[in-house]
Amino acid sequence: MNTVSESAGQCRTARPGQRERKGVALVFVLIFVVAMAALAMSSIFMASNANLLAKSYDRERDLKYAAEAALAIGKSRVNADPLVLTISPDSADRTILSNQSLQGADGIVLAGIKINIYVGPTGSTSGQFGRFSSIVAEARDQRGNGFIRRLELTQESFAKFAYWSNNENLSSGATIFFNNGDALWGPVWSNDTISIGSGGASFHDEVGTVWTVEGAGYGTFSKGKKEHQKPIALPTNAALATLGTLATSSGWNFTSASTASNTETSVRDRIEFMASDLNNLNDSTDLNEGFFRFYTAKSGQEAALRGDWPGDFSTPPTINNVTLCGDWHYGPNGLNAAAGTSVIQFYPASVHALPWFRLQVRQGYIDKFGWTAAKADSASKADSAGTLTKTMRMPNARCYLAGDPHLPSTDRVGQIDPKTTLAYPTAAIQKGGTDTTFTPNGVNGSWKSYSATPNDTLKKYRPWDAGYLYAIDRLYNPTSKGVIYTSGNVGLSGTLNGRITLYAKGSIVLLDDLRYANDPVKGVCRDILGLISDKDITIADNAINTPQLLSSGNWESLDDTKDLYIHAVMMALGSSFRAENYTLGSTSSNTCDAIVNGRGCIYLSGGIIQLSRGAVALSDGHGFAKRYSYDHCAVVNPPPYFPTTGRFQDNRYLELDPAGFNHTKYFQSLTPNP
Repeated sequence: MNTVSESAGQCRTARPGQRERKGVALVFVLIFVVAMAALAMSSIFMASNANLLAKSYDRERDLKYAAEAALAIGKSRVNADPLVLTISPDSADRTILSNQSLQGADGIVLAGIKINIYVGPTGSTSGQFGRFSSIVAEARDQRGNGFIRRLELTQESFAKFAYWSNNENLSSGATIFFNNGDALWGPVWSNDTISIGSGGASFHDEVGTVWTVEGAGYGTFSKGKKEHQKPIALPTNAALATLGTLATSSGWNFTSASTASNTETSVRDRIEFMASDLNNLNDSTDLNEGFFRFYTAKSGQEAALRGDWPGDFSTPPTINNVTLCGDWHYGPNGLNAAAGTSVIQFYPASVHALPWFRLQVRQGYIDKFGWTAAKADSASKADSAGTLTKTMRMPNARCYLAGDPHLPSTDRVGQIDPKTTLAYPTAAIQKGGTDTTFTPNGVNGSWKSYSATPNDTLKKYRPWDAGYLYAIDRLYNPTSKGVIYTSGNVGLSGTLNGRITLYAKGSIVLLDDLRYANDPVKGVCRDILGLISDKDITIADNAINTPQLLSSGNWESLDDTKDLYIHAVMMALGSSFRAENYTLGSTSSNTCDAIVNGRGCIYLSGGIIQLSRGAVALSDGHGFAKRYSYDHCAVVNPPPYFPTTGRFQDNRYLELDPAGFNHTKYFQSLTPNP
């Protein structure tokens, strides 16, 4: 048997089933190459997408910039020429730029972008709550992509100004200064040079003037000052003519008994605002609780309507001298009324010497205080025999305006009661006055009837004068537009609950306090009064606003307050807001805070707009001291249809969907049918 030996160095034969691996490295190379290519392609795609996205963002930014720049162009055009908003009756808007290119801030035209600008009135066109217009700016590229912006503008109301004047000089030519620490808390404007004295003045809001601010170094300007501005014109008579039409629709267009003039003594009509509790909540600040009454004095009774001091302190009081002034006493409600019915009532000084007055006061002492007949008789004799000076120096003495309910004992003598068409009986005359002793037709004049069939609620809560109340709110007067018009001079007094603009072709004479039911300091913004006079707005020098000389050296204030309160935005187109006879009277009988003066403070909450600056005091103490505050509600809730300056300010800013946008249809949707 042959044997084969295995020697060193010889290879072993391969095992069955085991093969060599060929081309593996090539596969790995191919995979790596493909992966790298994919990464490269992904990087290329991502870079390309980022580039496209960046270009898209750039285009979006350019379109947005173009739309907002176009809005600024439209606003500038409207302020420069408000007539562009005059739209033809068959159009909803006007195109002021169409398919125009736009330059950027760098002066280079924005490539491929065109702009369109449309303007037109929007919102309610009545003007009752302001006047609104809109600018719509459209920016598009070649592919139709775009941005659309809308800017709603509101016409700036004159009511926004705390102080506005056309002329800062008196009629004599003398310059009036802001001085002695004057502080103004709202926007100030003048078409004249504003002058500040060395005593200094603080301005806590915007200050603007067509000319310059002289003595600016003496002033403190919290929001700066703007000089050399474009003038603001006062409204023309033609612009205000629509107010008469609006007043007619409410039944508030009154033909005055006196002609229009700058003479504040020539006034025979009085409007008295009233706020009355109609829901037993012990207040009169709710909606629907605002009214006014309209009084006309007889010819020759202007002094009574104004509340002028009619007394002669050198003689005992008689029926012929003091009919509007007196004091308060407890007395029965009518002559020979049952015992125990004593109430506090007002008795004019004119009736103090009459026998019936003594009897009523005597009974009042017995019923109210339980005095003996002898003690009550002695006191009533003293009351009835006292001099006029003594009566009017009582702590509760005061004067009223003609037609006031507190004056039945002098107002009803010889007059006809419209309820019975008969003369007032003795019991209805010989009595003290309260808030409810209403006399429709009196000695000095009469109240104007509003309705022979007043609302049931008014008849329930105010049966004595329900037919003479002009309701301000639309619940009781659905046609109310909030505008009162008078063709001549008119006097004002009372408490307003509601929103009213009163336009008088003559002078407006402030006869007594003029307040809001909702105090302006609460910021409720429910009540607002705008006064517009073609002549002056004057504080009357009467027995209510001015302390009276009752005897040598004895000046007495005969109102319920020693100061005058005015809540209103006042516009005097003919001349000024001023105080009558401010150079006369006492210089030291009153105080305003710690300052001694003649007539106390004027607490004004609102604004003054006037052709020329008027005066209310002298530095020697004559007249009033000014305590003026700004009513911010006049900006957000101006009086109905109050005149505007012609300038526009931003109100709202909106972004619109560019898909399928049609400017004509859009403006039509913004303005309701008239």
